[in-house]
Amino acid sequence: MKSTKGPGVIFCLLAVFFIFQGPAAGEDIIHIGFTGPLTGPAAAIGIDSLHGNMIAAKEINDEGGVVVAGKKYKVSIQTYDDEGVAAKAVAGMQRLKDKYEVPVINQNISGSLMAMLERNEKMGILLIGFFKIPDATKRGNKLVLRHQQTINEDALGLAKETVRLLKAKSYAMISDVGDYGKTSVKAYQQAFEKLGVKMVANEWLDGRTQTDFRGQLTKIKAAKPDVIMVTAYDEASAGVIKQAHELGIKTPFAVSTGFGATGEKLTGPDLIEGYLRRIEFTNSRPMPPGVARYRTQLYPAMGYKEPIAGFGVNCYASVHIIVRAMQKAGTTTEALKIRQAVSLVVPLEEKYDSTGLKTFTEEGEGVMTAKIGRYRKGIVVPMD
Repeated sequence: MKSTKGPGVIFCLLAVFFIFQGPAAGEDIIHIGFTGPLTGPAAAIGIDSLHGNMIAAKEINDEGGVVVAGKKYKVSIQTYDDEGVAAKAVAGMQRLKDKYEVPVINQNISGSLMAMLERNEKMGILLIGFFKIPDATKRGNKLVLRHQQTINEDALGLAKETVRLLKAKSYAMISDVGDYGKTSVKAYQQAFEKLGVKMVANEWLDGRTQTDFRGQLTKIKAAKPDVIMVTAYDEASAGVIKQAHELGIKTPFAVSTGFGATGEKLTGPDLIEGYLRRIEFTNSRPMPPGVARYRTQLYPAMGYKEPIAGFGVNCYASVHIIVRAMQKAGTTTEALKIRQAVSLVVPLEEKYDSTGLKTFTEEGEGVMTAKIGRYRKGIVVPMD
């Protein structure tokens, strides 16, 4: 595993070592790979995602492991810190393949995922994650699974609600310069065009290096939009929202799913009151049984110091899906057979279902339902 930096990550990995030391020597092992940002600006996403993978593996092993083709295995998660950089994600994929012969890798960052798709089929690696970019499943790659709906669906749902609830006739965007942001801008432009809503400002930010967004926000303020769409991850989104309030911007925001528990903690409930966001299965109220079990039992039992977010709960379900698909396929190594078996194991049993995934299409698209909600006292509540 590539070395990681920073006290938060070191604590996280030490906690994993003491609480989940993995299979004992001599046991047969299923190696599942994870590449993601464990350091850098997007580390909160990567660390929470890693937690979800580890929790699922520990749970499976504590329940006696898994039997595939008459042979019992324990599950081990092999990790690589790619820092959220596409080239490093590709290097991590090669490293995990060379060292552990992983048949499956969990990758959730759109830009990194797209780079890995250039090589994963030749390497015999199935990629699964909650990445949002629509093109990932449009290229004919037979070894990719999106455990989420696309940004196009998110954008259309949010755009419709800004018109219905806010009576929006104009909008502005501030988005990350990465693939996630670029894809979102395109999706929002298409959605709002259908609804006859005009874009009056389109600004960019670099969530990896930038912390001052006042220049972009000043331009947006001057354009006087009816709603501001922000597409970035937790820290950047929270920074935009806090600085917008400092500049006296009263315009409501619609935030992306990249704005999760960490972002909510950074802003506090008052600043995001009335803002729009997609309600995922993972933050539905009342909590579905699988989500409640993960949040109130499984995650606390690991002793992690980081606050729980919605990323790991997605990855937790991904591991359970992959392991069950291996059982159905009768193989722990053949990526294509595992991919072909996934539709036979979803939806997961209620106890393990933390995402509400109903099935996968032939292209690898996750099929699920979602609503749009509004923040009320820090909680996203559905709108009638």
